[in-house]
Amino acid sequence: MTCHNRRAKTLQSLDNLFRQKLPDGYDLSIYLVDDGSTDGTGHAVRSAFPSVNVIDADGSLFWSGGMHLAWQRAAGSHADFYLWMNDDTNLLPGCITQLLRTWEERAAVGQQRCIVVASCYDPETGKHSYGGEMTRGKHPAKPIPVEPDPMLPRFCRTFNGNCVLVPEATFKTLGFMRRFQHSFSDTDYGLYATRSGIPVVVAPGYLAECVLNPIFECPHSSWQNPDLPRAERWRKLLDRRGLPPGDWWKFLWAHAGVRALLYWPRPYFRVLAGL
Repeated sequence: MTCHNRRAKTLQSLDNLFRQKLPDGYDLSIYLVDDGSTDGTGHAVRSAFPSVNVIDADGSLFWSGGMHLAWQRAAGSHADFYLWMNDDTNLLPGCITQLLRTWEERAAVGQQRCIVVASCYDPETGKHSYGGEMTRGKHPAKPIPVEPDPMLPRFCRTFNGNCVLVPEATFKTLGFMRRFQHSFSDTDYGLYATRSGIPVVVAPGYLAECVLNPIFECPHSSWQNPDLPRAERWRKLLDRRGLPPGDWWKFLWAHAGVRALLYWPRPYFRVLAGL
């Protein structure tokens, strides 16, 4: 996990995580990067959950760098599984058991190397918020959410990294997530897995709660809104939380190949043209 200035949410997420009843024979070790929080998140976590391995950072890592660092530290324990979690995601009872059960079902048919994704719903709307994804056509950055089946696993192409189980066998094949300025690492990892022949599986049912980021629900506040001043749209687009040109190219070239030459300029031309 990684966090920055969301003390209440981080503590609530950890509380839900510690309330999970693990199957017999399993233990849980938690590695949390506190990326330069100024609201006392790190201190609060150490006080409330002294068993959590809190890793202090300077605020420059953001989600991608923070998760990469946390995973590096966790890998030293040589765990059987690595669980990615966002600090604003609250696991429902039985979440980890269901993820492990889904992995066991895949392992029984020879797919020990897989990735198991938990689906989240937004508690404010009751609608799907994060989980597995397919992509539209050949464009790797046009996601189609995959809603879970209540009873059966579903296959997808990639995922949001809110709650994801990566078995050690998969980690040994794919290694760590690639670093970007902020986002892309989860989608990037899922696409690499699929291209490597590693199944990405959505576990049955909704297993966690997470409020949908307003930027996805209300794109009028993002660079995509043509009614915003062009300079503001340009700033939002180039920001690490938008589509920084280097990261955008790195992602597209990896998963679209020469089609990246067509896809990469589109958002920048769109803003410049006021579209």
